[in-house]
Amino acid sequence: MEKVIITGGTGAIGHQLTKLLVANFYEVIIFTRDPKAQTAQHNVRYVHWNPKKQIIDTKSIQEADYIINLAGANLNGARWSKAYQQEIISSRVESGQAIYQALKQIPNQVKAVISASATGWYGTDDKYQKKPFVEGDPQGGNFLSWVCNLWEDSVKPIETLGKRLVVFRFGVVISKDQGLLKELNKLLRIRCCPIFGSGKQMLSWIHMEDLSRMLLFAVQNHAIAGVYNACSSDPLPIGQFAKRIAKRKYGMFYIPLPVPSFLIKLLLRKKGQEMILDGTWVNNKKILDKKFPFKYPTLDNNCIDNLHIG
Repeated sequence: MEKVIITGGTGAIGHQLTKLLVANFYEVIIFTRDPKAQTAQHNVRYVHWNPKKQIIDTKSIQEADYIINLAGANLNGARWSKAYQQEIISSRVESGQAIYQALKQIPNQVKAVISASATGWYGTDDKYQKKPFVEGDPQGGNFLSWVCNLWEDSVKPIETLGKRLVVFRFGVVISKDQGLLKELNKLLRIRCCPIFGSGKQMLSWIHMEDLSRMLLFAVQNHAIAGVYNACSSDPLPIGQFAKRIAKRKYGMFYIPLPVPSFLIKLLLRKKGQEMILDGTWVNNKKILDKKFPFKYPTLDNNCIDNLHIG
């Protein structure tokens, strides 16, 4: 039975991915700062690591066949104070550096490292943009693009060790229990459909289930290497995204609720600007060319129903 290390495996994506890996007969080793806080599961074990102190479990590195790196402070975990912005950066960079140093110094059989990044790499769309971003496009100029640049740079040296490296730039992950959809659902429950700012900013999204399947796909397919955009085939203006869900749930019986840009900026400042008001239009052709089979390529009725929005 092959073994997969997941860093950041106690988060929502990690939980979904762990279930999928176990169902496909992998043993999962989750690196966490507090393994005693976790509940034991079949074919899953939790081990201590501390990337800030470059502490890593030698035995797990020696045993692992693959590493999936999801570690990093939650972008929605707190207000973006100067200190928290530094935590967002350092938690990602230190994790990548810890993995590289471990693979360099500890004898191992790791075949591939699959690491998270984000479509924030590209920065925000501009009004002259005629086509979506692709993987070869340059880094943008805002905070999130700088985070992604440092994040990806932290794992790039892994290639020099002869390991297959895959970097996925995640779109906005949709799941009823986390992130954007969790916030939308608070208002959708009372038949209000929030329209953030102009509502025209592009949302490049991916269903949680498809993201987990894509990570497994990268483990199982040795031809997958380099950088890929992990997003659906149906990027939408955020207002249209919200309305499509509201219409499926309530027909015409919902109330559009404009949320002005100035209010978002007042309440959330830089975080509100970059994560809500700035759009990023991203193309997924590169992963499609590798024959990845999306289960939810578009925000159709099947996709919306599967989200079980209550």
